[in-house]
Amino acid sequence: MERTIKNFQMNQRKIILFILVALFIMASSAGLYFYHKKSNYPVDLVYLWVDGDDISWLKKKITAQAKEANLSENAVDEARFREFDELKYSLRSVEQNLPWINHIYIITDNQVPEWLNTDNPKVSIIDHTEIFPKDALPVFNSNAIEAQVPYIPELSEHFLLSNDDCYVRVPLNKDFFFNDKGNPRVYVKYKKRTYNSNLWLAQIQKAHELIAEKYSLNFAVTPSHNIDAYRKSYYLDTINEFPEEFRETTYSKFRRESNINRIIVSLRDRMLNRNELYANETAPTLPDSCDTAFALIANDYETLFTTRPCLFCLNDYEGKSDTSLSVTQTILETLFPEKSSFEK
Repeated sequence: MERTIKNFQMNQRKIILFILVALFIMASSAGLYFYHKKSNYPVDLVYLWVDGDDISWLKKKITAQAKEANLSENAVDEARFREFDELKYSLRSVEQNLPWINHIYIITDNQVPEWLNTDNPKVSIIDHTEIFPKDALPVFNSNAIEAQVPYIPELSEHFLLSNDDCYVRVPLNKDFFFNDKGNPRVYVKYKKRTYNSNLWLAQIQKAHELIAEKYSLNFAVTPSHNIDAYRKSYYLDTINEFPEEFRETTYSKFRRESNINRIIVSLRDRMLNRNELYANETAPTLPDSCDTAFALIANDYETLFTTRPCLFCLNDYEGKSDTSLSVTQTILETLFPEKSSFEK
């Protein structure tokens, strides 16, 4: 009898142990399933692109410029619109290192890169007429164009926004750009700047002032001219929060100090605890292949190879020499020599 009771108790413990193990496995599997499901959302990529050498476009710009008063030289400088195949190499870097990108949208003004394979189902040209109010066109202002990005038809909730001179140096997973809640991870510069030193910084200062006035808080953050992560609903939410400022920016045909930079979306998301901002040099999200999240390269090309950035920008700027442009093209061809499926 005693042995029977012991056997029963032993079997009972085994059954309980089995049930606990089974529940643990089921919970783990469910957790992995829901984590995968939560993280298995599509992420699109949006580019701004212009060919400043296109005669038809150039005539349109000259006509519009003649009607504008008090324009900064920075707003109309050739470097704002110069084309030397940056986009082609950026797409090569994306196909090589971000193969999980769902769809790519290229915003242009009645232009198409001559080398682009428009038959590739993964890429779409978005003309300004598709996203702008008709009476705001033509436009030659990247701030205005960025304000219209969330109006791209069928744009995914999660997307990356890039200029055509930004590149992906190493393979990166989705969690480099979005956290486990699906919220953006944005890489910035945490340092004070003299905001009135140029047009771009003045626009950033305006964004800071609007956030400080609304949320009684401000901090020194400068964008990195990087490939940045966003959520469409958050972006639209910010536009709705500052409708007059975004309208003014949308209707500015050329850059002006009164425009706001898209950093305002990331600043507001931080105030609402729905993104993460990291300093480029100290980001805890870096893979082993990177020393820094991002590097902005002007003429110091050696930095590109000594700092091992995950992302980088070979920035065009006022007064950049033809020799520097040639060196830039050589470096891009060296880094990304393989033709992508986005090319004819």
